[in-house]
Amino acid sequence: MGVCLVFCVLLCTIDSKAQDASLKEVLNEFIDSLAKNDYTQIVYYLQGNGTAADVISSYKTTSFNRPTVTFAMPVVGLKYLFPQPDTVYNNYADSLVHYRFPTGGYTSIQTKNLESFITRKGDTIIYKTPERKLKNGHYGIYLNDKNGSGYKQFSYAWFIPENFEILYYKCNRPGTWRKEGNMIHFIAKPNQNDILFEIAYKTTVKIPEVINGRKVNYTKTFDIASPDITIKASDPQRADGDIISLNLNGSWILKGYEVSERALALKTSAIRGQNYLVLYAENMGSIPPNTAALEIWDGVTSHKIILNSATGYCEAILLNLK
Repeated sequence: MGVCLVFCVLLCTIDSKAQDASLKEVLNEFIDSLAKNDYTQIVYYLQGNGTAADVISSYKTTSFNRPTVTFAMPVVGLKYLFPQPDTVYNNYADSLVHYRFPTGGYTSIQTKNLESFITRKGDTIIYKTPERKLKNGHYGIYLNDKNGSGYKQFSYAWFIPENFEILYYKCNRPGTWRKEGNMIHFIAKPNQNDILFEIAYKTTVKIPEVINGRKVNYTKTFDIASPDITIKASDPQRADGDIISLNLNGSWILKGYEVSERALALKTSAIRGQNYLVLYAENMGSIPPNTAALEIWDGVTSHKIILNSATGYCEAILLNLK
């Protein structure tokens, strides 16, 4: 559990210090803390749509007994990489970019689309680590070490949003699983290699009657044609300083935004079945209550509505995707 808590501290630190420190400075602190252990760590923070994740990886070359190490990864979605690699080269045979790092390892943050690694059975989503065998003989999560011993210490975790229920989780290598709330955490036995995971979870959106102590009033239900939706938010009258947040299925897709006559467009994803979208007032503006005009575009139809929110209540809509 302690290994994963480091990542919780990282995200909380980024949120709380965003105004005072750059991401690089925060991650430098994080890397210093990782130097106290010898774990290679991967953490998936699953997004609310269930098909993408922000992945934090920390690879420790101190585990490899080699002066340098090469890792390959797709560059799509790469948000952060530290330290900078010694060399970078493209390997067109596997469509990956290969990074060569000095002793010490690296940390990266990457947004990954998991869709190609997912199968669906009804409303159950099953993620499997890719099993494609490479020319070097390895597959899954692997350490391309000459002696083939694998990772000295390996930690793997998923943080899953509350709108999902974790059904099962398994690994092809020996180790210890722990589940706490919406987190599952695996620590492999030492020197494991070619590691495969299977994680299954199910959508379980519970329509809330209260959010942050405020009563939620559902005013309208719209049928939508696609999970890929665009939500536009604007002030329906003259701008009076209304600041809003939007909550979709338990995730804050917009926080602390001051609406104006010019619409803000947000691209997001709904789930099969019933979805809820809540307008939450962060203030009352100069003309209470807080009011916003919302337009939901599903690729076929534009659904429009005006919602109000105040200190004691929120207005919301339901989006039904068959």
